[in-house]
Order: sequence, then structure tokens, then C-alpha cells
Amino acid sequence: MSENYHVPHRLPPWVPWFAFLVGLTGAISLRLILIAKAYRPELITVFWYIGVLGNMLFFMFRAYVTGRRKKTIEELDLLNKLKHRRELSDEDFEALQYLVTSIKVSKERWNYFIIFFFSMLAIIWDLWLRFKP
Repeated sequence: MSENYHVPHRLPPWVPWFAFLVGLTGAISLRLILIAKAYRPELITVFWYIGVLGNMLFFMFRAYVTGRRKKTIEELDLLNKLKHRRELSDEDFEALQYLVTSIKVSKERWNYFIIFFFSMLAIIWDLWLRFKP
């Protein structure tokens, strides 16, 4: 373990909510392209940029969070300590609390569900437009 390592603090509650909303906006915008194509083609480019930028920001945030978690596990050698049932220090317990809390409060599963849901709606919408009588 690095002598200068400190367990990361939890991000303020607004940060994961903001990332969730940015990701949600990006996901929905990309699916709205199909509706824009049918009714307002001039909005396709706007929805595309919003969607791509939203997804980029969301996944950059997710990579940052994952990196923090991974660094905590590696720097404190937590996997090895748990595997060999070694005694955990106060810092180890603090790190485990951070990791579990970080996973518990994460909004990523909701974002993935919404991406799936709106993707299904977009596919159904597109098929309906293509094959309606």
C-alpha cells in the first residue's frame, strides 16, 4: 500500500444524479432521432450531438468511478486480504464502506434500464413506421 494513499471520499449526492441525467438525456436524444426523421428532420443533427455528448460524458464519469474503485482495491490490496482472511485495518474498513456505498448509490443500473427501454421503444416505433398499413 502507498503511504500517501487515502480512501476516496464519496462524491456529493448531486454528482451521480447529474451524471445520470446527462446519460439519460444522451440516451433518449439518440432514440429521438427516429421520431425527428419522421416529423422534424432538421432536429436530427441536434439530437445526434446531444446524444453523443451525453453518452460520452456519462461513460467518462462511469470510467472515473470505476477507476477510483479499482485504485482503492489495488492500493489497499483488499482482494488479497479478503481472500486470505487477513485482519483488516480501519482504513480497509473505510475503503470497503466507500466501495459498497459507491455501488449501492450508483445510478448506472437505472441508466442501463432506461437505455434498454427507450431502445425497445425506438425499434418498435421504427418498425411501426416502416410497416404500417
